[in-house]
Amino acid sequence: MVSTIIGFLGAFERSDIALLQRMGYEVHCACNCERYIDKKRLEKLDELKVVKHHVPFARNPFSGTNIRAYGALLRIMREGEFDLVHCHTPVGGALGRLAAHRAHIPRVIYTAHGFHFFKGAPMKNWLLFYPVEKWMSRYTDVLITINREDYLLAKARFSAGHTVRIHGVGIELGQFSGSGDTGCRREKRRELGLSDAEQMLLSVGELDRDKNHRVVLEAMKTLAKEGFRFFIAGVGALEASHKEFIRENGLEDSVKLLGFRGDIAELLEAADIYVFPSLFEGLSVALMEAVAAKVPVACSQVRGNVDTVVTKESYFSPESVEQVVEVIRRIGCFTEEEKGEMVARNYENLQKYRLCEVQKEMGRIYRAVEKGIGR
Repeated sequence: MVSTIIGFLGAFERSDIALLQRMGYEVHCACNCERYIDKKRLEKLDELKVVKHHVPFARNPFSGTNIRAYGALLRIMREGEFDLVHCHTPVGGALGRLAAHRAHIPRVIYTAHGFHFFKGAPMKNWLLFYPVEKWMSRYTDVLITINREDYLLAKARFSAGHTVRIHGVGIELGQFSGSGDTGCRREKRRELGLSDAEQMLLSVGELDRDKNHRVVLEAMKTLAKEGFRFFIAGVGALEASHKEFIRENGLEDSVKLLGFRGDIAELLEAADIYVFPSLFEGLSVALMEAVAAKVPVACSQVRGNVDTVVTKESYFSPESVEQVVEVIRRIGCFTEEEKGEMVARNYENLQKYRLCEVQKEMGRIYRAVEKGIGR
C-alpha cells in the first residue's frame, strides 16, 4: 500500500488491508510516517500488524522532498519483491505507480479517491493533475474510481488496463442507525442549548475553503431570523475567519463552532437538517454518515454528493447563498411524512455503500488482478 500520509491508510484502507491479509498477503505500507500524524488512526493501523516504511512524501506536488521520496520508494520496491502494489492519494499514487513500473512490480492498482480535476474545477487543476493522471494510467493495471463522474472520464480518456467503479471505502450503517431515541435527542439538544422550536442545522468537516462553510454562514444572516441554528463540528485553518464573521454579523447565538467532536452520531441524532456545502467531493464519508443516521440532507450539487444523495430537492449550487436559503427553508417546512420519504429514498440508495458490499467489490478486484485481469 502506498499513500502520501500514513493517516490516510489508517482512516480509509484498514478494510482493504485486512482483506489482503485474509487472502494470504503480508502487507507493507509505504508513506510519510513522521508528518501529518493522527495517533488514533495510527493505532488502528498498528492493530493490523502491517510492515511500515517511512517515505518522506510531501503533500505539495512541487516540493523537492518528493524527489527523495521517489528514490526511497524505488529502493523499497526493488528490495521487497512485492507481488502487488496498491496506490492511493495524488502524490503517493503518481510516484507509487512510477516506482512500481521501474521496479517491475507485476500488478499495480490505483484508487482515485476523487480526481482533482472535475466539472467546474479551476483550470490550474486540469493543467496540473489531468496530464499526470492520464500519463500514469498507462502504468496502471486496474484504476478504481469511487464516483460516476470520475469513472466515465477515466473510462473514456485514460489508458489503464481496466477501469472500475466501487462504492467508496464503505460504511458500517449500524454506527449511525438513526434510532429515533427521543430521550437521547432531547438530552443532546439541551446540551447544545436548543429549544424545541428551533431547527438544528449540522455540518461536519474541516474549516477550510473546500468545505465551503462560508456560504451557509452567509445564509444564516437570513435563516437565523426564522428559527434555524447552525452547528459546525470540525477544526481548520479558517476557524479564526469564521469566528470573526460570526461576531461581525451578530450570529453568536445562532451559529456555533463545536471544534473536534467524538460524538458525531449523537449530534446527528439531534439534528433536523444536515448541511453539506462542499465545493467538490470524491465521495464523502461524512455525508454517508448523515444519510445512515436518517437525517434530511441539504447538499451542494457536485460530484460525489449526487451519487450519495438522490433526492433532488436536497441540491443547491455551492456558490449560491440564495439557493442555500431556499433549500434549507423548504426542507424545514416539510411535514414529518415528507421528511420520512426523503430520508427513506437516500437510505435505500446507501445500501450499496455498506462496508460488506464494498469488501465484496474489492475482493473481486484483487482476485481478478491475481488472474492477470487488467494487464
